[in-house]
Amino acid sequence: MQRLLRIIQQRKLDRVAAAYGVAAWLAVQAASIALPTFGAPPWALKILIVAAICGFPLALWIAWHLTPAPHYKYGAPPPSKGTDLVLLGFMAAVVFLTIAELCFQFGVFPGLSPVRSAAADRAVQNSSPSTASVAVLPFMNMSGDPSKEYFSDGISEELLNQLANIRELRVAARTSSFAFKGKNQDIRSIARALNVRAVLEGSVREDGQHIRITAQLINAADGYHLWSKTYDRDLRNILSLQDEIARAITASLTHSLLGDASKPATNRVPIDPDAYRKYLEGQSFSARKTDEDDAHAIELLKQVTTVEPAFAPGFAALGRTYIHMAQFQRERGDLVPAAQTALNEALRLDPHNLEALSLHLILALMKWDWQKAEDDAHKLQSLNPRSVFTLRAMNDYYGSLGFSEPQSAMLREATRLDPLSFVDLNNLATVYNSRGEYAEAASAADDALALRPNRALALYTLCLSYVGAKRSRDAQALIAQLLAQSNADASQGCALKNAAAAGNRAEARMLAAGIAKRFPAFVYDETDIGGFYLAAGDTVSAMIWFDRAYVRRNQDLLALSYSATTPPTLLNLPAWNTLRQRPEARAWQAAHDRLAAELAGG
Repeated sequence: MQRLLRIIQQRKLDRVAAAYGVAAWLAVQAASIALPTFGAPPWALKILIVAAICGFPLALWIAWHLTPAPHYKYGAPPPSKGTDLVLLGFMAAVVFLTIAELCFQFGVFPGLSPVRSAAADRAVQNSSPSTASVAVLPFMNMSGDPSKEYFSDGISEELLNQLANIRELRVAARTSSFAFKGKNQDIRSIARALNVRAVLEGSVREDGQHIRITAQLINAADGYHLWSKTYDRDLRNILSLQDEIARAITASLTHSLLGDASKPATNRVPIDPDAYRKYLEGQSFSARKTDEDDAHAIELLKQVTTVEPAFAPGFAALGRTYIHMAQFQRERGDLVPAAQTALNEALRLDPHNLEALSLHLILALMKWDWQKAEDDAHKLQSLNPRSVFTLRAMNDYYGSLGFSEPQSAMLREATRLDPLSFVDLNNLATVYNSRGEYAEAASAADDALALRPNRALALYTLCLSYVGAKRSRDAQALIAQLLAQSNADASQGCALKNAAAAGNRAEARMLAAGIAKRFPAFVYDETDIGGFYLAAGDTVSAMIWFDRAYVRRNQDLLALSYSATTPPTLLNLPAWNTLRQRPEARAWQAAHDRLAAELAGG
């Protein structure tokens, strides 16, 4: 052993190994940053790691043969020093760590893969944005009138939606893009946050019948323009202009990937300028999502559809606003038929309108029209499976039919398109909770809270994940925090689940009765109240509320049969099985079974 160490030292193999190890490690680390930046495929880094490992013994072989053999004055080599052992250990560590990194890269030992939070997973997934990916920032209002801000914002959103309908493009969603409005932030940092290769920015000047739009498509890698142009047009031709801009951007980003990019823009019918202004203003009110603003939006959008009866986006926006009102105004039974009429007209005018089709699917789920929902889901996926409209509608579809795994996949993809969306992150956390994946739920809820600190909805979701993970003290802290924020229903909902988990059913029943007495409260529907009673062990009261949920057509009611966190007592309950034999429930089961076969490849 001493002789081997002395030979290694004489031939300087220890220094060669150390230098090679450091150089290889630095090369791999540099490549892990540089290769994704220049659009290299993921396997390029793996090849580099393999080359680094293969090069290690080669470097030692070369060093052995280029260094003269050692000669000793005496018969035996002198004793080794402590530094020799250290250097030999370092060589062994270099080999071990390099091989370990390769194994992790290829997933040779999946059981040893490091556990990451949902945020870390998204960071890894977002490390290499698609070449044909873009974010549309809110255009600047150059009219000189701050009250016309809705117009420039609306033009930006319309362009965003135009681009999002193109299968070849990956487009950051509105919530994330518009989060940078009014912020003088570097384009490259925005692109990194939204995981896109290019950013579209510009300005809008609207004056009576005239409009000027200046648009610049910027390469996020170097800050240079990929494309820029200024358009001076009559406002009546705004729809054709939007098509023209969208196609120019698509051609610039996809190059030869889009086979028909050279074709002229769609010849749109001119639109009444005043009707178009009201459409954008109605969109602006609808985005605020309050009862008062919804009512104002509906009045404007009704006027738009009256003046422009062939304008499909106007009917789609009207249907969306009706649906939002129906979801939060339980006493308005007239809203669902009104939404159905508007969306049917939007799809008659434009069968490929993704927003209208996604809303049509959601409305079918609200009405328990499972066959129509299935048809809409298939059409959405055939038109554009990567659109945020498709992803969010499919989230509802899979969730309503009891398939939480593909549901979470839809939401994960939605958070990649809209990484600054509080709603998507909280919904993802909720799905993880329903799957019993409490660490992932807590991570997603934390991400949501980073966007909206102290928001009661995310605090409640996080609290439930703590209960599921048996982190009672952390749950108690959030229960107190919610109560201090005057969110008694949210606080007591989590307190109920915490008490039930601890086996304190008397306290859980008392809390369930209190929440039920105040119903409707917080975000709870009838299914939630039934779930509270079920957790408290009161199956009689639970079934009373589940019957009410059936009458109200709660979307998530029947999916309870397939939830990982549903107590077995419900599935064995005669009253529950009787409910599942009702006609609408049997139709749901048939839809569930068809989807199960479809997902299994049958």
